[in-house]
Amino acid sequence: MPTQYAIIGGGLAGRETAKQLRRKDAEATITVICDEPHEPYDRPPLSKEFMQGKKTRQEIFLEKPGVYAEQNIELRLGSAATRLDLDNHVVELADSATVPFDKAILATGGRPIALPVPGAELAGVHYLRTLDDSEAIGAAAAAGSGAVVIGGGFIGMEVAATLSQLGVAVTVIEEQAHIWSRFLDRRLADFFQHYCSARGVTFLCGTRVTSIDGSDQVTGVTTEDGRTIPCDFVCIGIGIRPNIELAAEAGLATDNGIVVDEFMQTSHADVYAAGDVINYPDPYAGTRRRVEHWSHASYCGRLIAGNLTSEAKPYDFLAFAWSDIFDLALKFAGEPAFDRILVRGEMSSAGFCVLYMEGGLLRGCLAVNGDVREFAMIKQLIQKRIDLGGKDAELENPAADVKAMLKG
Repeated sequence: MPTQYAIIGGGLAGRETAKQLRRKDAEATITVICDEPHEPYDRPPLSKEFMQGKKTRQEIFLEKPGVYAEQNIELRLGSAATRLDLDNHVVELADSATVPFDKAILATGGRPIALPVPGAELAGVHYLRTLDDSEAIGAAAAAGSGAVVIGGGFIGMEVAATLSQLGVAVTVIEEQAHIWSRFLDRRLADFFQHYCSARGVTFLCGTRVTSIDGSDQVTGVTTEDGRTIPCDFVCIGIGIRPNIELAAEAGLATDNGIVVDEFMQTSHADVYAAGDVINYPDPYAGTRRRVEHWSHASYCGRLIAGNLTSEAKPYDFLAFAWSDIFDLALKFAGEPAFDRILVRGEMSSAGFCVLYMEGGLLRGCLAVNGDVREFAMIKQLIQKRIDLGGKDAELENPAADVKAMLKG
């Protein structure tokens, strides 16, 4: 007998879909297929609290032991889905088992982009995506050791900060002229780099890695400008690639992700998709996007569950993300589409906000140690598309009332 809902992927989006489906339908048969051997867990702590030993394994799992069995949600752990047969509505697994289904939800996430240089296969080279990856990096992070972090994105910077706090000497190598070049200008990037440098992180920007050195074990990294940085291990964080192969081989539309409509439905009526892997129409960006945000993945799960069990509703969510770099709490909402960048307040650890303006519209914001209530109101300015033309000075003044701006 087929399961009503086959959820492929055991991350946050898959877990949230299963959880909400059960809330809305007490009798439905639900199967979650996950290639990892672990129950669904929270990924954000992997680069921070878990790696630092501040959270245990059990504390990062999204449910307490026994909850899935109590809710009659079947977990197929350590079972990779290898084929999606849409003609017969069957998921084929690596162990030759099959899961017939009525509806399928693809929450296959992504995988780290591999760095194509000699030595990338050496022992001591790490990527961070899974719980096991985090444990391996944490085990390598002995106080007094040296690490090179390749890639100055959010994951790279989080790992660099964590390793530094564990007593590791860290060098970040970023190919662009400065970190976070997609959404920071030089002035802002310098603030973050100087902040991290003062806490022990060394930066090499504007250069790329040409080889990872060593015979069996990593001993160093060489850059295109001829420098060699000795190290005991390497962490690579240059982005993720969406896991679209299952969908593409089944004939579903893909384009930098699995293409879905505003209801999270793929090009096949009985298949939906959620989370990091989807290319979806963002109502606030006014274009299609693929984002890798916790909040987006969670929302997708709730939306799909509602759309499968009641009246369908379109995607209507301003995705936001957060990060922690040392004691800087970062919150990002919207998108960095801009013709100018405004800074609300003085750049310091006491708190400020970066505003991304396009004409008279606020398109995105990055709050650093910001006030929670103000951040919520700034998000509303983005969502409501308030005309802020001629108000740059007010926006940059932290004493100006954001609530008043919401009235137009």
